[in-house]
Amino acid sequence: MTDIGEAVAVSVITVDEDKCIFCGKSDHENPKKEIIKPTGWVRDAIEGVGGRFSAAKKEIYPDGVSPPQKYRAEGHHCLAFSSFIVGAQSKPPNPKDRFAVLNYYLNEKEYNPNDINNRIDLPGRRELGDTDEHRQYKEFTKAVDAGKPLQPHIGGHADKFMNASSHALRNIIRAVQQNNLCKLPDDEFKNKILSKVQDAEDKAFKKTAGVISPWICHPEPIKKAEEHAKKTLGISEIVYPKL
Repeated sequence: MTDIGEAVAVSVITVDEDKCIFCGKSDHENPKKEIIKPTGWVRDAIEGVGGRFSAAKKEIYPDGVSPPQKYRAEGHHCLAFSSFIVGAQSKPPNPKDRFAVLNYYLNEKEYNPNDINNRIDLPGRRELGDTDEHRQYKEFTKAVDAGKPLQPHIGGHADKFMNASSHALRNIIRAVQQNNLCKLPDDEFKNKILSKVQDAEDKAFKKTAGVISPWICHPEPIKKAEEHAKKTLGISEIVYPKL
């Protein structure tokens, strides 16, 4: 059986003998024996927040609306898209499911990492052609000025954030295996996995909004952004939302 933690390039994965495709064991009820096919998930342009606790999510934006009108925002995946799909941005694109078996069962429940529960809108990067030395911090400063600060979204996210996202999914796999949850009837099993991933999305949203390590996209630039905003607005403190 292909390791569930490996990115998979083959078109299908099949299980050996009568073993469960998820845990590799053959001594429990309802072993999972599906032929695992690639999800085909592709990265989408995302914007807007919602899903679980959507009212609280919208409260972190000016006027309770996102995408916000007070500043230009960019959509961000709470759990990184690359934690689900590897190689989507390679040239040429060579996308592979990072955790093929997990992704397969999520896909069976019509899950997609671009779904609204896995989104947060963050103050955007500089506009094309802007040569101002503080261009990366303008939208962030607008968010602070509106009383609704969120961390800036510049691109090229920090390794610690990316690793934390992948570890969250890996920990779900391990928890399922260690607790023998794959012995549950198929639909109950799929619902359990979906719920665990949504819980991880919720945690990632809250920590991203609150700028809580390791869910910080750009640790060094955010310090400069904060310094610029404080100086520009004449304030001494920036308080991020706690959800």
